[in-house]
Amino acid sequence: MRKFIAVDDSEIARELIKATLADFGYHDVSSFGNPKEALESMSASEVAADLVLLDVMMPEMDGVELCARIRALDKWRDVPIVMLTSREDKSTLSRAFMAGANDYLTKPFDRIEFQARLRAQLRLKAELDRRKSGPRNARASRRARSQFSLPGLLADRDALQDALAQVSEERLDGLGVFALSVDATARNTVDFSTRERQAILAAVAEVLAQVRMPAGNMLAHWEGDTFCGASLVHDDDALLADVRDLAMSVKRALESMPGKLKGALPGVSVGVTLPGTAGTVSEALGKAFGALEEQAQKGGNGIKVAGASQRNH
Repeated sequence: MRKFIAVDDSEIARELIKATLADFGYHDVSSFGNPKEALESMSASEVAADLVLLDVMMPEMDGVELCARIRALDKWRDVPIVMLTSREDKSTLSRAFMAGANDYLTKPFDRIEFQARLRAQLRLKAELDRRKSGPRNARASRRARSQFSLPGLLADRDALQDALAQVSEERLDGLGVFALSVDATARNTVDFSTRERQAILAAVAEVLAQVRMPAGNMLAHWEGDTFCGASLVHDDDALLADVRDLAMSVKRALESMPGKLKGALPGVSVGVTLPGTAGTVSEALGKAFGALEEQAQKGGNGIKVAGASQRNH
């Protein structure tokens, strides 16, 4: 039976989480309203879980800090952590990934999306458990991971995260990640109807799906106006060259639809984590989304490398 831990300072939110999990067939849920109490119980092995759900905004210790402290505990290093947040800014997303979170959901969450996120992370937990089940399985896993490459196609967030979860520690030094957003819709949400936003993003997705991707690369629609990509085969210069080509392809597509942009500049912002600059997949994602947020705050329409000076298209 799958076990869960939910930490949220709102009793109503905790009851909603428990009721939702029960509807999905999961009844073993340990809930905490105080993050410090949750950390103490987890440190003392008084509770166990296959997945942890953390609210971001909590007094005394927020969910991001709690996530980082949980990751510092050896017995909890491989347990998936999903953040629950009502905030949509990418700086919070970046902090969560940097702290070791596997995924996040924005409240109020959609039940179908909630269930999909849980299943994806539980698959990850099952794979990690399988790898630890014995020397024979561990050797088989290492062989499988050493042969693994990211397929070159436009996927979704779940598919990208499933693929990244299979990247071995040996190949992590070669992992580069980038996050791309469309400036017009990211900065001027109120200017566009849902249908207009969908049309713009569909056009971007169509362009990205047609881009010839080298073996070992993957592109995915993350959510809203944001797309995310990963590479296992490039050096720094080659990765940045590919990112520039992608950004230019998107800009050309946006320039061909000026009426739909309502006078906004057809800009594209990109945040990049270079290979060898992150110790974990979560950190690589966090750095990319953090760089994307920095670029957006500078006005967008450019490429920002995490930890480096601005690079324009």
